[in-house]
Amino acid sequence: MENLEKRLSAEGTRYQNISAPKALEGKLEEAFRKANRARKFRIPTAVAAAALLLVIMPNTGAGMAHAMGSIPVVGRLFQAVTFRDYQYESERFNANVEVPQIVINDTEPTADTPESAEQLGETIRQINFDIEKTTEELVAQFEASAELGESYSDLEIHHEIVTDNDHYFALKLFIYQGAGSGFQSSKIYTVDKLSGQQIHLGDLFLADADYNTLLSENIREQMRAIMAADDSKAYWVDKEDIPALNWQGLKEDQNFYFDGSGNLVISFDEYEVAPGYMGAQEFTVNQEVYENLMK
Repeated sequence: MENLEKRLSAEGTRYQNISAPKALEGKLEEAFRKANRARKFRIPTAVAAAALLLVIMPNTGAGMAHAMGSIPVVGRLFQAVTFRDYQYESERFNANVEVPQIVINDTEPTADTPESAEQLGETIRQINFDIEKTTEELVAQFEASAELGESYSDLEIHHEIVTDNDHYFALKLFIYQGAGSGFQSSKIYTVDKLSGQQIHLGDLFLADADYNTLLSENIREQMRAIMAADDSKAYWVDKEDIPALNWQGLKEDQNFYFDGSGNLVISFDEYEVAPGYMGAQEFTVNQEVYENLMK
């Protein structure tokens, strides 16, 4: 734990002392020109030079992220920081993107053992890198469309802490892409605070447990109940005329998190289990359904 705290502190100092090299002056000027023409980058910080440097050279360091904004304390182990945001506005193209980063609150214990504390630090770095990579790719796709100037497009990315208890932490990215028709999706990063590992749905259950069948059938029953109560609702289940359309069950990397009562929430992207007009979907499975299968 002590070593991890020293590393985090050193990393924060190193990033806070970064200055823009002379070789970047031309790129900085170009960034200003682009910002004045179309896009509006905003990074919540009092250090304007460092903010602009982030636009040119995205940096996933926890130390820099900690310095870049007002930091709401969301739990005893983690903090959520808006690392930067990206905005673009024109007649037919609009983007509003928040790029979050996770910061470990090193004023409290972070894991059971020094080994798991080290692993936790590495896990957070990997997640932050993936968040940055994901948002950069989506922004690049949006900008390519805007550059062509054809049709129209929208991009929205926001985040929310959906789990933060003694055992688990989960950050959810909400993603909306609009181009003719919209598409809602999400990415959920779930961390086991005790082991320090990022976990997937199957990691929660015993090796020989058929959790997929149990959870999938529970969700199908919920779908059937919703459709029975409201004939405007539709899910891809029990389609006897087109069996191939039926939802086949949970994916290995299915998005999930735990709600405030400890129940499992399974998250689906738009079109994954229902027609597009239904949007993205979530189903809560009560813990008594699956608790005997958990590790």
